[in-house]
Parts: sequence; C-alpha cells; structure tokens
Amino acid sequence: MAKPVNRSGDRLPLPSWAMNLIGFGLLITLVLGAFFWQMVAIDRDLHRNTLGRSQMMAAIIEEHLANAAQAQATIDAVTTSFLRDKARFVEYLNTIDPLQPEELTALARETGLLGIALVRKDKTVVGGPAEWLSGPQRCDLSVDQLHYDPSRQTALLLYPAAEPEIDCIRVGLDAHAMIELRDKTALPMLLANLSRLPGIHFVRLEHTAPPVNADPIRLLTSEGRQTAEARLATPMGTLAVGLDAANHVNRLRQLRHQFLLFSVLLLLLGLFFSWLLYRHQQADLARSRAFERELAKEHEAAALGRATATIAHEVRNPLNAISMGLQRLQLESDHLDGEHRQLIAAMNEAVRRASGIISELQRFTRTLVPHPQPVDPLALLRRIVPLYRQRCTDQGIDLILPDAAGDMVDADPDLLAELLENLLNNSVEAQPKGGFVRIGLYPAPHTLTLALTNGGCRLSTEDIARLGEPYFTTKIRGTGLGLALCRRIAEAHGGGLRIVADPEQEQLTVSVTLPRTGSRSAHRVMEAGKKEEDADAYSDRR
Repeated sequence: MAKPVNRSGDRLPLPSWAMNLIGFGLLITLVLGAFFWQMVAIDRDLHRNTLGRSQMMAAIIEEHLANAAQAQATIDAVTTSFLRDKARFVEYLNTIDPLQPEELTALARETGLLGIALVRKDKTVVGGPAEWLSGPQRCDLSVDQLHYDPSRQTALLLYPAAEPEIDCIRVGLDAHAMIELRDKTALPMLLANLSRLPGIHFVRLEHTAPPVNADPIRLLTSEGRQTAEARLATPMGTLAVGLDAANHVNRLRQLRHQFLLFSVLLLLLGLFFSWLLYRHQQADLARSRAFERELAKEHEAAALGRATATIAHEVRNPLNAISMGLQRLQLESDHLDGEHRQLIAAMNEAVRRASGIISELQRFTRTLVPHPQPVDPLALLRRIVPLYRQRCTDQGIDLILPDAAGDMVDADPDLLAELLENLLNNSVEAQPKGGFVRIGLYPAPHTLTLALTNGGCRLSTEDIARLGEPYFTTKIRGTGLGLALCRRIAEAHGGGLRIVADPEQEQLTVSVTLPRTGSRSAHRVMEAGKKEEDADAYSDRR
C-alpha cells in the first residue's frame, strides 16, 4: 500500500490508521501511568492511615497503662494505710491485754477485715476467724507492704509489731473488687479489648525488636481476611497492630477492573477507528487510482482523437485520389486484360477497406453525447433482427428473442441501435458453422439488463481476459473496436457492459445494463449530455 502524501508532496512516515493506532496506544500508556499513580497513592494512604492509627493506639495504650498504674498505686496506698491503722489498733489492744482468737475474730468482723493473726517469735499464731487461718501464717513476706493473693482474692499486710514477743501482725482484707479492677486495667486485657474493636484484627505487644530498615507496614492474608500490619517500637516493646484492609484490597481490585475495562474499550475504539481510517484511506486511494485511470483514458482518447484526425486528413485525401484514379482506369482504359482488371478491383477493395477502418476509428474516438429518451430495446431489436435473419438461416444459427413485453429505458435510439447491431453482428460472425443466439431481458428496480448469449466461443483464457479491449480482435480483418465501442456507448448512458465466457459450454454472454426510464442514472446522463453539448458548442465557437 502506498504511503500517504501531505500537501507539500512529502510522504508521511506512517499511514493515518497506524498513526491513529499509535495515538490510542499512547493513550492506553497514559491510562496505565495514571492507574499506577493511583495504586501508589492508595498504598501511600494505607501506610499513612495504618501508621497513624497504630501510633494513636500506642499512645492510648501508654496513657491507659500510666493511668492504670497511678490508680492502682492510689488504691494500694489507701488500702495499705487502712490496714496499717487496723494493725496498730490490734497491737494497741494486745499491749493492754493479750487478745484471744475469739476476740480477734469479733474484731475482724467488726472492722470489715477477713481476718487478723498475731504471729509470735516462736511461730505460734493467734488469730481468727478459723477459716482465714487455714493457710500458712508466716512473716517471710515484705513487711509494711500490701500483698495480693489472687487465689484467695485477698489483700494482706504484714505489720512489724513493736512487742518483742510478736514477730508480725497479719491483717487481711477482701480484695475481690481490687483484683478484678487490676486485671481489667492490665495490659493483656487492654490488648484483648482493643483487638475486639471494629476494623482491628489484633493488637499484640512483642518483646522482639522489629527488623532494621524493614517496611513498618505490610499486607497479610490469613483465613480469607486482608490485614494491614503495623509494627512500632515502643518503650513497652514492639507493638503489632493488625487493621482491616478489605476496603483497600477491594479498592485496588476495583481499580484494576476499571483499568482493564477502560483499556479494552480504548483498544477496541482504537482498532475500530483505525479500521475506519484504513477503509477510508483505501477508498480514497481507489478513487484516486480510478480518477487517474479515467484521466489516462481521457488523455489517451484525446491523443487518439488528434491522431485519428491527422490520419483522416493526411490519409483519406490520398485514398480518395487513388480511388478516383482506379475508377478512371476502369472506365477509360480499353486495353486492360482480365488480370489487370482483377488487380484494380483488389486495389479498390483495399482502398475501401482502409477508408472504412479510418471511419470506424473516427467513430470510436469521437465524443459520445447521447440524447436519452424512452426506448423499448425489445422493439428496437425486432427492427434490427430482420437484417440478419437471412445470414442466420444461411449459417444455421437459431435466433431466440424473449416473448415478454420489453421495459422502457432512457437511451439514445441511434446509439442503442448501433450497440445492438454490433453485438448481433459479432455473435453471427463468431458462428460460421452454425449455432445459436439467445437474447434475454432482465429487469431490476432501476436498471434493465439485456444479455446476448452465443455459441462458438473457442478462445483461450488469455484471449477471453482481453475481450473488450480496444484494437484486440480474433478476426482476420477486424479492427478490435466493436466491443470497445459498445462498452463506451453503455457507459455513456450511465450503464455498463459485462463479458462472461464459459469455455466448457463454448458460450459467450455479453450483458448490457441501462438505466430504466425515470431513474437517477438517466437524469445524470441527460445532465452530462447537456454539459457535453455546451462544451462542444463552445469549442465550435472557438
């Protein structure tokens, strides 16, 4: 395919459809770049949001632990002060009169204690109530400090007594609420509660340091859940926070689908518009080539017309002089024998044949200006056929005409008669040993096709392909202008001529298509004829 040419005459590097396809490819590349930019932006937002929420959670945990520690210290201080006062009071009462177990039991119940025990130096214990003394009563724990026993849900204080006989005073208090509060405010319970919040999959505190230069945010998939894990180094250890990343993954998946759909749509549009441009370019190229062929034909016809006019002017006059001289010899010479007269007759025939060739050449090269009017081609055929009836009978040719009434076409009667007579004459001359000529009419909505089929077609494939070309003939004395002239007449009427050969059946069919009366092609032919007449008139005036 030839490359397109711009207005300056330089050839473009690529055809327009290829440039269009490249443009769409660049557009898809831009869309791909925008897609990756959005992917990076979404990942950046995920990192920023996850890191921000993780830092906020770390600050919440630190603040909560600090507040819990302060609250626990306050509770411990109050409880320690309360139990120390009770222990001093017990010590005071014991200095006045040594207390007995019944008195200690009553005192414990009166003051809201679980129990009181006096541990002597000899390891004997005096205390109550009895169920509180079921466990070991020793003074090996830190004195004057609060001790919690989660198994018994108690808070115990060992008070160092001033009396030399007593090792320590053990005072116990029900600490169920305090232990429960301490457990609820402890770090494991806090991490478990945070892990149950919406959008949080887990919160863990690890004692291993995060890897150096590692990305603090990573995406994990576990049990069908997408998690964005953040690992932060805190004074308490490495805080691992797992946030729900389903929306992020769904957004990425949706973005991929949109990109794929948009890219496929762009690709299809690019292919479609490139195909349209390719078709338009091919059609424009075909029109240009057809115009060039028509222009070449016109130049050839013009050159042939000028050459024909020159030949007719330069050759016909000498031919006329030779013909007149030969006729004078025949009329005035009395001494010619039979051989000389036969020679003069042959020369006359050669001159006549040469003059006929010039006349036929002039007829072929002249401008055809049809004057369309309603014509019945079947009626015109019936007036021409009698001229060939005798020849058909002599050569044994069956002439078959359609029986149906003919349709009207817009055509020049004289030119159409010349066309039909040429076709009929060729069909008869092609069958010197007999055959048939079958004529058919095939109407269409806007055209009428006249098909003439004859036998005796024994041409080669190469000769069949050249039928209808000017100056190509298979006859001994033919000029090769008959079918070419018929084609020109048909095309001048807005129709066409088609030649189809069947070598197996030895048949040749020539189809002539003409516009029917009132069709658009007929109007165009009439307008073209008027323009040709105006042009000829203008040329005559020049």
